[in-house]
Amino acid sequence: MFYNNAVYIKKGYKQMKPNFDPVIEECIKEARANLYMIRTSRHTEYKPYCDRLFAYAASEQSDYLFAQAYYCMMQYYACVNDHINTVSCAMEGIKYQQNTQEYELVARSYNMLGIFTASTGNGSQAVDYYLSSIDYCNQYHFDHVQALATLNLADVFHRSLVYNRALYYYEEAEKYFLKDPTSPEPCIYLDELNNLLCNKGHCLLSIGQLEKANECGRKILHNLELIHEKGGEYILFTTHVYLAALAYANQDMELMNHHLEITLSDFHSSDAYTTYLSDITALIQLYMKLEKYKELVKILDYYLQKCKEDHAPFYIYSIFLGKRIECATQLRDDNSYRYFFQLFIQLYHDSGTQNSESVLHAETVHKERLRVQKLQQEMLLLNEQLMVQSQHDALTGLPNRAYLNNYAEETLSKALKNQVNFGIEILDIDFFKSVNDTYGHMEGDHYLTAVADLLSRITEEYSNVFAARYGGDEFVLVYYDKSVDEIKEIMNQLKLSTVSVKLPAISQLGEDHVTLSQGCCNRIPEPLNRLWDYLARADTVLYDVKKKGKNNYKVSERFKKA
Repeated sequence: MFYNNAVYIKKGYKQMKPNFDPVIEECIKEARANLYMIRTSRHTEYKPYCDRLFAYAASEQSDYLFAQAYYCMMQYYACVNDHINTVSCAMEGIKYQQNTQEYELVARSYNMLGIFTASTGNGSQAVDYYLSSIDYCNQYHFDHVQALATLNLADVFHRSLVYNRALYYYEEAEKYFLKDPTSPEPCIYLDELNNLLCNKGHCLLSIGQLEKANECGRKILHNLELIHEKGGEYILFTTHVYLAALAYANQDMELMNHHLEITLSDFHSSDAYTTYLSDITALIQLYMKLEKYKELVKILDYYLQKCKEDHAPFYIYSIFLGKRIECATQLRDDNSYRYFFQLFIQLYHDSGTQNSESVLHAETVHKERLRVQKLQQEMLLLNEQLMVQSQHDALTGLPNRAYLNNYAEETLSKALKNQVNFGIEILDIDFFKSVNDTYGHMEGDHYLTAVADLLSRITEEYSNVFAARYGGDEFVLVYYDKSVDEIKEIMNQLKLSTVSVKLPAISQLGEDHVTLSQGCCNRIPEPLNRLWDYLARADTVLYDVKKKGKNNYKVSERFKKA
């Protein structure tokens, strides 16, 4: 069974949900609360909730409401085997879900695209969709959805007979199920876990690992006991198909018949044959092994009629037709053989036309995915730009004080761990207040940006040097693993480079350019040292430089004067 739990949508990541009128809020609440219907015989009653969501989305022109509406409608179409509309809703929904940061819905939509693409026989595209779902789950920590998508990915490898890879993904899926047993409906969680164990067990039976398959069976029975204790229900069809196959492998015919009887009592649960395809296939294989061809004919004819009504993809149709032709051969039913063989040929011919349409649709889907990826990249770029703006000084472009504090704390910790020098330099522009008062703030801003440019060049030229604006005309340099001589070389270079920043008149120091006073504390940190110790000492050293005439620099290796 392909798995898609639409009922449990986890919170815990930032969402862009706007506020709506109470009537609309109630509509959203009802659509979510009644998603369980798609798991029941009442699934057709769910569509009106979707229609109302779409109506409100259109009237409000709300991306958020469209994101929810397409997701809910996708779930509805999936449960009635409407392949075209399921895929269409998933693709359209992803656009709105991206725009509103509903990333869990994006992950679930990609999972659904994987399910319905796999049902057309396009395993490679299905793998791509499942991996896209898993990528979102990894990024935003949706462990529950990741378990479902990984389980479905394992099923693709299982059907492709790549058993080792299938088992790897079944194990991964089980880890994520056990990592996040937080469903508000414990019985649904246990049923999902059992579904995984059933699929994994079928895979183990395929390669003759009976003991491991029996271990899956024991876990399933234990989970069923827990479900019964909680007064819950589970999907009989999936569970008992596997238990019947397991009993057959253990040559316990009485137990097998018991489980087959329960399976057939819940036969119509499998009407959503797209999602139950692996379970149905396992049931067919069991009947073939038992040579119960007459009983199997009834089952196959039922699914063939469903496929006809739903205009099912040729891939699914062909699975049932192939087995129906095989039954006709075994029963020596020539009329049925000719009829179904001709039907197979006709459908194969028709699938060529459908394939042409699918190719065109695939091209459209590809373009749409590129558009969505472009939107993602633009959003990431915008987020990066906003991050840069929040961490940098608007005037000079240098890192601001908040960014400085984070960087300096991390660098101090690294220096302590590696027992290397850590240095903090504070510098300011000599007589800056006088320049500001005499020539105005615009001229003052010019000198601030000019000094910032000089500092940026220093950080580009030297490794392990970080520059930031501290406030006013003060700047800070952070040094990692630099000797006193190396720092003095940098400070002297900075002093000499200010010659290029000309003043409109001769300064009080008799210079025609901006001058700087620089003070630094540089030493190997000890466990009790804090960033403030370095800043305070650098400020004291700077004060000494200014007191002795400015336009100079000094480095101290002690926190206090000896």
